[in-house]
Amino acid sequence: MRNVIELYHSGMSAEELAQAVLTEYFDGKEPSFPIDPFKMIRDFGIMYQFMEFKELEGIYILPDDEDDIPMIGINFGRPITRQRYTAAHELCHHIKDRDSSICPISGKRTKIESFADAFASELLMPTKYLKAEARKYAVNGTVNRNDILKIAEYFGTSFESTVFSVAYRANMLDGDTDAQSIRRDNRKFKPEQKKVELGLDTENVNLWEQVVNSYEYFWSVDNKYAWYIFKNDFIYHENRLERLNLDDDVVAEIIADLRYNKSNSRYCNEECEEIIQVAGHSALYDYIYDTDDKLDIYKIQKLNKMLYQFAPFPEAGGVYRQDNNFVTGAEFETVDYHMVVPEIIALDVPMKKLIDEIDKLSVADVIKQAAVLHHRITVIHPFNDGNGRCSRALLNWTYRLKGLPPIYIKYPEKEEYYEGLSNVDKNNSYDKLFKVFMREVIRSSMQLNRIR
Repeated sequence: MRNVIELYHSGMSAEELAQAVLTEYFDGKEPSFPIDPFKMIRDFGIMYQFMEFKELEGIYILPDDEDDIPMIGINFGRPITRQRYTAAHELCHHIKDRDSSICPISGKRTKIESFADAFASELLMPTKYLKAEARKYAVNGTVNRNDILKIAEYFGTSFESTVFSVAYRANMLDGDTDAQSIRRDNRKFKPEQKKVELGLDTENVNLWEQVVNSYEYFWSVDNKYAWYIFKNDFIYHENRLERLNLDDDVVAEIIADLRYNKSNSRYCNEECEEIIQVAGHSALYDYIYDTDDKLDIYKIQKLNKMLYQFAPFPEAGGVYRQDNNFVTGAEFETVDYHMVVPEIIALDVPMKKLIDEIDKLSVADVIKQAAVLHHRITVIHPFNDGNGRCSRALLNWTYRLKGLPPIYIKYPEKEEYYEGLSNVDKNNSYDKLFKVFMREVIRSSMQLNRIR
């Protein structure tokens, strides 16, 4: 692939430049949709990272010298369709505007920014293919908003931008086409609600797959300080998720004492059940990220035993339950206790297959397969207590083998995680759960990068 910068020449329109990039990238063949702008910018030798901007959508930073790598920053807080647009927008700056040191998307509509906007629209939703897709749904030469939702899903673009593209680039919008009327009618339409009614994808899992497969994960537990700081938040939120109510400063103190004193820590001899569990949980994760033990499904017993290793009766940890129980708020019944062992044994096959093939699988495939195993363990509910923490620990051990950071669910955002599990139980749909885990992998990577 030749240097993408060579594709631009003076007088070229934004649309012509986007078409030249697509022709180069797909080697003259028909592009596949939705276009993957994240892989595209990586293939063109550009690094991208998600960042916690307040108002900025994105930023392009020139390399310092010929040995340096150009950098694109993308606002993590924006919807995935907007992040895709930002990636394409900043790619334009890389190709065309390298005489500027920093090229952000801002509120000011300069000629440079307007050019990059037009480039991004054409790259993700080429006019030729937009018209062809719109004609599939057209009635009397126009397309209504229900069908525009389907077109937006096809291209991986926002509903709003797709409506304007159908109106002004394809000239096929049903209804008023002045900008004010379009925005008014879009608000009345309520696209997210309509997606549910029409049975369309509401989680954009395929788009998140593009993100996690191209992302560069800079993190390592070799940086003991970064791991220690991260673990404070990690353990705090993990245990809040399980209704342990220790304050974050107390959790930090427990982890600090364990870090310096290990088994001689005063918290290893505590009588408070919550403190005992936090101490065990912290030691459990140190084991996961230090061990050379081979991962298999049966390690969940060891993880549960470690969780309760400082309890007055540690031998109770790692013991499969001997009676039936009920999970408060769950949409499922746990398996009969007689079936716990057979069900765990049955999981050995997919777990072994995942571990054996992990180096060959994409990041997205690892996340998805691990999520399926995680959900299954929650249904088996093998122990009287600690099932959630141990099943997520097994998930994170799997991630470690793929070079991914450990994830945790922030307590205020727990409902989306529970909804993801519930959607599998009720609808046999993993999409929300997949999305949650993919997003959290990125979030953890960002957090570790900030403190490393």
